[in-house]
Amino acid sequence: MIEPMNEKIEHTLACMPWPARVETVAGSAGTKACAEATTFKFLAVDDPRVRQYAERVLGTYTLGPVEIDISSSEAEAMPSVAMDESYRLSIDEGVISLSSNAVWGALRGLATLAQLARHDHLFVGLSIDDFPRFAWRGLLLDVARHFFPLQSLLPVIDGLAALKMNVLHLHLSDDQAFRFPSAAYPKLASAEHYSLEELRTLVRYAANRGVRVIPELDMPGHVTSWLNAYPEWGSESVAPSLRFGVHKACLNPLDENVYDAIETLLGELADVFPDDYVHVGGDEVNSVWWRRDPVIAAYLKEQGMTTHDLQNAFLVRVCAMVGKLGKQPIGWDEILHPDMPDCLVQNWRGATTRDRALGLSKPVLVSASYYLDLHYPADIHYGFDPEAPQSQWIKQEDALQDDPRLRHVADGIEWTKQWRAESTNFTGDVKVMGGEACLWAELVDPDVLATRLWSRLPVVAERLWSPASRTDVESMYRRLQACWLSLPEDPELTARLRLQEMGFDDAQIALLFLLEPVKWYGRLLGEQALAARLAGAEMPKARPYQADTPLNRVADFLPPESMAARRLDELIPVDAAMRIKDLIAVWPDAKSKGELSAVLAAVEQGADVLLSLEAGACNVAEALGRLLELDVPYGEYVAAPLTRWRLALQTFLAESDGNPQIEQ
Repeated sequence: MIEPMNEKIEHTLACMPWPARVETVAGSAGTKACAEATTFKFLAVDDPRVRQYAERVLGTYTLGPVEIDISSSEAEAMPSVAMDESYRLSIDEGVISLSSNAVWGALRGLATLAQLARHDHLFVGLSIDDFPRFAWRGLLLDVARHFFPLQSLLPVIDGLAALKMNVLHLHLSDDQAFRFPSAAYPKLASAEHYSLEELRTLVRYAANRGVRVIPELDMPGHVTSWLNAYPEWGSESVAPSLRFGVHKACLNPLDENVYDAIETLLGELADVFPDDYVHVGGDEVNSVWWRRDPVIAAYLKEQGMTTHDLQNAFLVRVCAMVGKLGKQPIGWDEILHPDMPDCLVQNWRGATTRDRALGLSKPVLVSASYYLDLHYPADIHYGFDPEAPQSQWIKQEDALQDDPRLRHVADGIEWTKQWRAESTNFTGDVKVMGGEACLWAELVDPDVLATRLWSRLPVVAERLWSPASRTDVESMYRRLQACWLSLPEDPELTARLRLQEMGFDDAQIALLFLLEPVKWYGRLLGEQALAARLAGAEMPKARPYQADTPLNRVADFLPPESMAARRLDELIPVDAAMRIKDLIAVWPDAKSKGELSAVLAAVEQGADVLLSLEAGACNVAEALGRLLELDVPYGEYVAAPLTRWRLALQTFLAESDGNPQIEQ
């Protein structure tokens, strides 16, 4: 008799993403005990990609016989958006059985089996019938603002495969750099760029793991690097730029030479990247050059066009080029226009651009809720469903301003509501192709990558693979930390090693792990630019970071979310406070804390508040008021325990009768 997964095993099973269906056989329990070496038997198709992947991820375990049955004999050379990734996995006394319709499903099943083996969760009678909710489950990695050598990208592919994600979207060009080596236009490539062989190696390596590589050349804006090499493609001159933020540089949409160059570049891309899709950008186009160029301005007037109409005309021509190559174009949601061509729209500006695209009958990728560079906690990304009704999604966006963890950037989140200006009331069924997490690299380089990426990408992977009903946050956090052990790098361990290299000892790191970087774009903008942006007149020169700013401070290596602070919740509040006091006491001296002095002092003062409350020296309301004063940013840092203690006291005050003591 087959039964649904029982509660005990469900709470134990370390699987992420969670499978579509999990069952157990009634009356069977316990972990599969097998001391035999792992052997692989292919019952039908013996695909070398599957065999190599199986040996790589399972070869160190003693699993006994593993039977792999791939029913389709058609050899699919490359993964595609239509690939079949379904599989069935069963654990019996004498054998582990994995069956799939295609190679890609076998790879996904092996990824699940590797997670179960890693945690010794091979329960006899366990049966998994699994398939993805969305066909497109990707990661955008910005390799333009910081360069990621090939050897740093290969582990990213391994991690995507472990999480059953199937797209790596490479943002190859931006104002700061151009990473693609064009033979026709050799001056385009920045000093640090990929060779054609490196890119082909990446594509092959990814394909062998069921991961597609999608290239992006961003146009007609974000092209300072293009025009620095070929100034004749623009209507004004530019200088090389290392600063971040929107630039004025724009391709000349009336110059036929520009279209000739784009067509050549797209052809070169197609020769390296075999996928059916190519990304042509289209975001954050600053139209000031077009408006002040006499020829372009006259053309706009003569044709009765706006600059947005002109951008759409540019897009029409570029999409036609993509189509001639047998491919389909993708663009950021600024390309939305009543007369836009057929194009996959990547939503990033909040809830409403998704429905605007759907209202135009365009396919959509959702990214708006999955920006990993915002340093948001995992549960925030996890809470947004790609197909949630727009009204629900907007409520969730609004609720971010009331989230105590984001209180310090609430005004910035308010600023983003301008993206709703052209919202529509889409009334059809919300159906999207999938989504992508985005890791923009202003504050990310290869040394920082693992902690920024793997700390939260697994929850986006689950949101895009698992059933919509999988929403238990506590289960998510439990499985998230277990999942890290199956990834190329454990984000917490990597952060610890980086801090050790900076000279911090274990006690100091334990204290630092209670801190987090400020959220949203607080670090990237800095106080001056943030204030200017909110006032509607951002000054890019006031930003504290640009492409050559070293990323070598504590803020760069801290995990975006403090799991150490979450673990403090398991202690009695007074014990947690004493633990922090002990850690601070062993720090050598105040001077050695440097930029951390203020935030660590706030943590200590917060601990003193709890101890005062316990001693009866203040009441709950007074303690709460003091924590509220302390729970603010200190430079680029926030103290996670202060927020969590404040929430605990707020809850206690709301539920208690005014007793000034914290319940033990």
